[in-house]
Amino acid sequence: MTVKTYLGFDVGTKRTGIAIANSLTSHASGIDTVLHHKDGSTNWEHLDLIIDQHKADAFIVGLPLDKENKEQEMTFIAKSFGRKLTKRFNIEVFFIDEYLSSSEAKKQLKWHYAHKNADRGDVDKRSAELILQTWLNETTHD
Repeated sequence: MTVKTYLGFDVGTKRTGIAIANSLTSHASGIDTVLHHKDGSTNWEHLDLIIDQHKADAFIVGLPLDKENKEQEMTFIAKSFGRKLTKRFNIEVFFIDEYLSSSEAKKQLKWHYAHKNADRGDVDKRSAELILQTWLNETTHD
């Protein structure tokens, strides 16, 4: 049996949360948050280091749809990110609806924007974990 490694992404304009899982345990864990450049461009230098370190077999990118299941501006940003991942690493990308993953992550972390010790990176990392875990739970993988 070949164990496959999966990386999940919660794509944002300021930060992208990253989670990891494998086909043996099918349990996602948040591993990092990448802070993007001030001009809004993706911090590929940091992403490259993380991706190269973990040798993923597939990428799972959260697709932010609205409550009516329609695309919005962030949907196009996430799709563009996924296309760039495929082109850059030649690894298959799967998209999964991430509706309310950030809200759920905040709830799980008992996090509030006004809290003085709030770490938004923790929310992004947890969101990536929820996105990847949802994909693992809903997908049959070989």
